[in-house]
Amino acid sequence: MTSEKPIVFCDFDGTFSEKDIGHRIFRHFSGGKNLELVRKWKDGLISSRDCLEKEAAMIEVMPDQLYQFIDQFQLREGAVEFYRELKQKDIPFYIISDGADIYIKYMLDKNGLAEIPFFSNRVTIDGNQYRIEFPYDNNGCTRCGSCKGARIQDIVGQNRPGVEIIFIGDGLSDICALPEADTIFARGDLLEFCQAKNINAIEYNNFFDILNKLKESGKLP
Repeated sequence: MTSEKPIVFCDFDGTFSEKDIGHRIFRHFSGGKNLELVRKWKDGLISSRDCLEKEAAMIEVMPDQLYQFIDQFQLREGAVEFYRELKQKDIPFYIISDGADIYIKYMLDKNGLAEIPFFSNRVTIDGNQYRIEFPYDNNGCTRCGSCKGARIQDIVGQNRPGVEIIFIGDGLSDICALPEADTIFARGDLLEFCQAKNINAIEYNNFFDILNKLKESGKLP
């Protein structure tokens, strides 16, 4: 076991959840009209905040329709077991997301994980209007709606020395977290980004992989 105290930060969409739920909500309820916005965001032509605001303006959905749609999705294999083992070992775990609280809270509640602290953008449904808000100061970041690097800085604060920051992600919205992390677990677009930039990242498929690799490395007892 390393001398640093581990603290784990995890993306939600496509990481803690098996699929990118936020993207699929916008794609489904806009009839795919959001895909051009996503392409522009991936190409760096618009910010995450701009993309999310414009996607939200495209869709109309009632709450019962939304939750019925969300019910088809699952958490990634091993996610529940991973969190419970960290809790047993008294290792802090946070979900940090540039997605929305409306489905993150629903999925956590549904899986008996309501106690997990999470930080994300906020959504309300006013009538059938899907309205998104950005409640967090991003420490100067103009790329993100809720910047994961800024969230890590906010949470760890002055306790940074002696802390081993572990980050788990899968996409381009995770890029701002990378400079803050000591250990990075990546898949999908995030893994490709790390490989292209020569950033050391450990590939994973599920949370059993991550748990085993953390134990093998001595980062978890």
